[in-house]
Amino acid sequence: MNKPFWFHIIKQWKDMGKGEYGVTIPFLVGALACHFGKEPTKEFVDETFENIKSNPVNGYYCEVRWCGNIDEPVISVKEIDELADITLEAYYKVGGIVSLGFTMDLMGMFHLNCETAHDCLLKLITYSLEHVSQGCFSKNAGKFTSFTDDDLVFINLVEELSST
Repeated sequence: MNKPFWFHIIKQWKDMGKGEYGVTIPFLVGALACHFGKEPTKEFVDETFENIKSNPVNGYYCEVRWCGNIDEPVISVKEIDELADITLEAYYKVGGIVSLGFTMDLMGMFHLNCETAHDCLLKLITYSLEHVSQGCFSKNAGKFTSFTDDDLVFINLVEELSST
């Protein structure tokens, strides 16, 4: 089964040494909007996360955690067996298996303080929309900006890798 483009963007970010954990949610939304030729509307962001939480890639789950290097929440893909070493504050499950989880460090550092996975996701979507609605997807020098040339090269490279 082919893996979805969102999976490739998240996984390749770490695999290519672009970041320690994963991508920011605005980066993911922007990359997907570029790939699919769509505007990054609230509906598009909602659809993206519905896809991530409802259609997990076999053997993996997505984790939203805090990245101290850029002081932002990031989303990563991890192998299911890594769940044994992680404490998730809230999560979604599909078929009894975690598909999307939110870590304890995210609650404290980002002050997410949510009671359910749905609350966590709504807060992260609202936060992300503040940036993506202005065309700002990439965090550079402490603030969100439009994609850099390097970001666009990365997105194009992932498109090439994922089509093979």
